[in-house]
Amino acid sequence: MSYTSDGKHMEEEVSQLDPSWESIFSNTAFAPPMLSEEEREKIQKLTCQAAETLKSKNKFLEDSIVDVIAPQLACLIAMPLSSSRSQTGIQLELCRPLDRCKSGDTALKLCEVIGHAEEFSFDQKGSRFIQEKLETATNEEKDIIFQEIRPIVMNLIIDMFGNFVIQKYFDYGSLEQIRELADILLGNVVNLTLHKYGCRALEVVDMDKRVSIAKELDGHVIQCSCDQHGNHVVSKIIECVPQELIDFIISSLSAEITSLSAHPYGHHVIQTLLECCDEASDRIVMVRHILQDLFALSHDQYGNYIIQHILENGKPQERSAIIQILSGNVLKMSKHKFSSNVIEKGLRFGTPQEQCHMVDEILRFTNECDTLQMMVYDQYGNCLVQTALEVSNSEQLVNMISRINHYLNVAKRFTYELSFISMIEKLIQTGG
Repeated sequence: MSYTSDGKHMEEEVSQLDPSWESIFSNTAFAPPMLSEEEREKIQKLTCQAAETLKSKNKFLEDSIVDVIAPQLACLIAMPLSSSRSQTGIQLELCRPLDRCKSGDTALKLCEVIGHAEEFSFDQKGSRFIQEKLETATNEEKDIIFQEIRPIVMNLIIDMFGNFVIQKYFDYGSLEQIRELADILLGNVVNLTLHKYGCRALEVVDMDKRVSIAKELDGHVIQCSCDQHGNHVVSKIIECVPQELIDFIISSLSAEITSLSAHPYGHHVIQTLLECCDEASDRIVMVRHILQDLFALSHDQYGNYIIQHILENGKPQERSAIIQILSGNVLKMSKHKFSSNVIEKGLRFGTPQEQCHMVDEILRFTNECDTLQMMVYDQYGNCLVQTALEVSNSEQLVNMISRINHYLNVAKRFTYELSFISMIEKLIQTGG
């Protein structure tokens, strides 16, 4: 016979249960065939929770007795409560706020999270619940939750789910709460900048704090720009902080602009810098460095994006300088995967005179070499020929179509030419 910790017989303790519970335990509604898979999973989870609670209350309980009582308690808890019956102490103990949140309890309120904000913030569904409720929460509710998570802010900032709660306070918190969070960030900027989740908090702080954050990056600009997370922070600072306050960032980037332009993460920072930098003297220095390494960058898998960006969005004199350097190299660059994109941008965004000059180079015969023919047969070059057809003048267009027509029989051997051939044949049929 089993005994509890105070010496009473287990059978006697079980016999003291409310007799009305017996009908619930034997209710056929809980028979497995009548339950959906979702209901079975819920009862199984409740059973495990009931077993853990029973064992925590009485460590002398035998497993065989727990195995009998736990499922019955789970069934009782799972039953809808009538208006005449209040929740039992057992039900209140087992159904934690976070469990209710995970089960989709729509009646759960933010005030019920008080005392549980930490575990909510580190949980995916719990974090999302707090984020949603903070948008409409009262100032008092926000403050109570904030004071609860205040000691663990740094842990939340670098957590997969907790960082979103901190971001939400930057959006919906009081001015005092936002300032307090920003003060916590200061002194940890470099480490947070290089962190997968920590970098997100730095991107949403107010302007006055961004300046302080930017200053902490002094001496670490290149390191952060070359980091998969840090480059977003550096770019955000360039976008949002006045240039005169971040001269050290601009000078650091300008000194390494060629290497950063060819970097998988650094080129994002350089592109942002080119978009936001309006100071003529700084921009002239940056573009001059880029022009010196134009061909190397044009052939680089990341650097070519920088050249494309200038051709599409740069100042007219910058675009013209690039196209002038490219002159005489159209055929060579058109046969390369990355540099062909640069030539394409030059054809599309050059002035009419520059476009005409580039198309003439494509139509040129050099050293007994038919430039147009070689480009038609090339997997990258033929795309440039299509662009040239779009921007050419009427005389150039007639010349190109006439010559391309002689190449079609050979061109049909290349599968990558199919769309190009189809377009040419339509142009021939319609007379261009």
